[in-house]
Amino acid sequence: MAVVLGSLVGACSTGADGTRGTLSNLSSQQVTLQSFGFWGGSFTWVSPGAALTDEQVDALDGLKLIPGNTDCLEDIQEYALVTVDAAGQEQRVVTNDQNAGCGEQVLLDYETLKPLLATLQCVGTGQASEQLSAAPTVQAGGGCQHGFFSYQGEPPRWVKVAPASVSGPHTFELLYCEGKTTGLELFDEAGAVLLAQAQADGSSASACAKLTHPLVAGQRYALRVTSQAVSMGGHVSLVIRPD
Repeated sequence: MAVVLGSLVGACSTGADGTRGTLSNLSSQQVTLQSFGFWGGSFTWVSPGAALTDEQVDALDGLKLIPGNTDCLEDIQEYALVTVDAAGQEQRVVTNDQNAGCGEQVLLDYETLKPLLATLQCVGTGQASEQLSAAPTVQAGGGCQHGFFSYQGEPPRWVKVAPASVSGPHTFELLYCEGKTTGLELFDEAGAVLLAQAQADGSSASACAKLTHPLVAGQRYALRVTSQAVSMGGHVSLVIRPD
């Protein structure tokens, strides 16, 4: 099923107040939202059009464009929203939490992006916890690529995991690991019983820690993620999906 969204690179038509644009219709097969920011965390969310919830469809239908400007600010949270239509055509628009254009001709109005952000449970870089007791909970599936910093000596970080609604095997996989040693350790909810683990040396971008283990719907699990820079820093992404 395709979902009708707004075209994100079409002309920005101004309204009566001269400030707000509208989006022309586009049948989208995939939607991607990338978030970039040190303080707010970096993550990626990817969803096929058929997998969008009604709430997400409504949020996407409410997106608006505004004219760009020359404001350039530092230390802001940036976003890029990308859609791909049935013909494979990719369309992209950017924004940030200050609506600072920094030379962009058009921007996605950040205020209209907030409803979509509210539907996501993606963990950004720096938001996972060194302590299990303070760890955020992430949902298996849902399209999130959670972000984890990768520096020399970076301590392991915890997240709590809510499985999919149906019990069965779940895969935990790190991405973009070149130059980084990575590890995944899956525990029971209390972090007392080790259920599965995996390590990788980062000898290539695909040399990432990955494990598959059965999870029971309704239970919670604890996942400890290790990612340390050896020859290349930055961050890695974590995907958790039911198989």
